[in-house]
Amino acid sequence: MVFVYIVCGLMITLIVKNSRTSILGADTYALDMIDNVIRYPSEIAIAKEQNIKLDEDLNVWDGWIRFLNKPKTMLPWFPTGLLGYVRSVLYSYNMPYKINDERVRPPDNVPEVVGIPLRDYQLAAAKTSCMHGRGVLDMAPRSGKTRIACEIQRRLATNTLWLAPTREILKQTKRVLDTFFWEDYSYILTGKVSVEEAKKHQVVLCTPNTATMLGSDFYESRDCVIVDEFHRSAAKMYHSIFKNCDHIYYRFGMTGTFFRSGEDIMAMHALISNTLYKVSSADLIDRGFLVPTHTVYLPVDGNLMVSKGAYQVAHGKHGIAEHVYRNQLVAQTAVLLNRTGRSVLILVNTKKQGRIIKDILSGFYTEDYNPVEFVHSGTHEKVLRKTLNSFIDKGEVGILIGTSVLGEGVDLPTADSLVYAMGQKAEVSLVQNAYRVGTAVEGKTHAILVDFADRHHKKLMEHSLERIRVFHNEPTFDIQVLDHYSGFSSWLAKHMYTPY
Repeated sequence: MVFVYIVCGLMITLIVKNSRTSILGADTYALDMIDNVIRYPSEIAIAKEQNIKLDEDLNVWDGWIRFLNKPKTMLPWFPTGLLGYVRSVLYSYNMPYKINDERVRPPDNVPEVVGIPLRDYQLAAAKTSCMHGRGVLDMAPRSGKTRIACEIQRRLATNTLWLAPTREILKQTKRVLDTFFWEDYSYILTGKVSVEEAKKHQVVLCTPNTATMLGSDFYESRDCVIVDEFHRSAAKMYHSIFKNCDHIYYRFGMTGTFFRSGEDIMAMHALISNTLYKVSSADLIDRGFLVPTHTVYLPVDGNLMVSKGAYQVAHGKHGIAEHVYRNQLVAQTAVLLNRTGRSVLILVNTKKQGRIIKDILSGFYTEDYNPVEFVHSGTHEKVLRKTLNSFIDKGEVGILIGTSVLGEGVDLPTADSLVYAMGQKAEVSLVQNAYRVGTAVEGKTHAILVDFADRHHKKLMEHSLERIRVFHNEPTFDIQVLDHYSGFSSWLAKHMYTPY
């Protein structure tokens, strides 16, 4: 069926600004059609659709998160990141419209001050980004997005706010900027007390939490915003930050997973929706920048956990983090991998799980030789850096256990084996973590990823199946599920040749 929209000869005008796009000349019908598209359901809306009984207070709201704003004293407006969605609605319903783009692009013909060595696709991504001025670099993990952002910064030479989710990523990013520019070029902002000092630097690095506390005077000093790990930007704090960026033309996001596992993908697109440049993991394999990852699932049998009481509400704790047999499998697997000369990364959910696994591993080694280290959010910065350097340089640390402090964005290029002790099923974090060991370095031919088929709990088994589905859809992983742990030694023998 073809819909024809007649509005008395009037044309809808979209007035585009950096953060908001206003709608002029749209009647109630047009606004309703737009509203129906640029919204997504919260858990409340989903519950109502499934006729699940809610508290009386929750029934006041229909549960939909809306991005069309209809203030009484202003034109209706929506976040500019959703411009493509709105244009699609207008086109689909034959609603005539025009665009008045009022964004002002700053001059960008600046002289070169440094040279940054780039791969061919990195150079193309930087050129495309500077040409368009805003958008997302949707590039597989280990593709070198930070280096591309450095090249964008070099070309534009703007006063930039660079957001990253953790302090460790900020420090890592600053080390890269220091390499390509100079030490005082960038500054890590950790609180309001250092705002005036931060404003003296061209690149200010900070976490979103810190950025939400900054005043308008700081934001006025910035002409560009770069968001690392952009897939996190559906969170409210990012929207709060962007409310201070109405004057900023240059906006870039970087992520290896430009998607969301839930319904809130539109909240991410509201900030920046268009993809500037895309590189897949298959592209990186073909170009020799990623290695294939052999993935094996080891069964966790044991007694079936009863789904009631504490086990029902805390199966992640009892069935993963503190499950004795499962943690023993994790430790034993890491030892076997390490004995083949591999650098083994173990990712855990909690500090307690990390300590449990470290204690088990210590039983395999002596006081004179123990290659196991555990790092977490409470690890002193100097100890953390020393431990990571030893692991990366293939020094004394051969088995590295880590919580989220070793999460996305932390580079460990020489790691060639991952024991994924975390469980869980969130697709974004799973993909980010899985590629941690896939970075191609000289002599490295492949990587190994060990995960677990959690047969001891129905819900955990569902999570294991979901992880298998995710890996199956990633072109760099081949998967084998073993019937019994005893088969791991023979599976490993097939990949016994050392990766270096």
